[in-house]
Amino acid sequence: MIRYNRLITFKVIDKYSNQPIGSIKDVLYSEDYSRVDYLIIKNNKLIRNKFIVEYDGLCFNKDNKVFLANRLDTVDNKLDRYIEKTIEGYKLINKEIKNEDGECIGFVRDVVINGKDGKVEGFIITEGLFEDLFYGRNYIPLIDTIYINEQCIFVPSNILSS
Repeated sequence: MIRYNRLITFKVIDKYSNQPIGSIKDVLYSEDYSRVDYLIIKNNKLIRNKFIVEYDGLCFNKDNKVFLANRLDTVDNKLDRYIEKTIEGYKLINKEIKNEDGECIGFVRDVVINGKDGKVEGFIITEGLFEDLFYGRNYIPLIDTIYINEQCIFVPSNILSS
């Protein structure tokens, strides 16, 4: 498992040339927020300093490096086209979490992602500074009954009571 806040610190390296390509700036989720489809890579070039790669074309190692398994010259640089259909990762961070009655139960502090397939496994939530200090943060797994939209995440009461 990889947390979103850790993932965006990783460096990307071309698997074939072993040369650095850039660093991960953000992720692009599927329309239903259930998986990471693409990563936005930023390099130090003045022009075309951002591009996307498919999540499926990556290999991770323990040194906070990500290896791009596809050849760099086959990567599609049409960033805008994909951003229109997908949702940037930062849009889940600090998203409000509500119960069935519409009451706020907290905010997303981090997203837990399956490193192998990019599936969103769940959310680390905060209920406020004092609650975090005294009780720690909570984890809510992403299951089928949780609904996510642009405004917030709706969690059924039966998940909150367990």
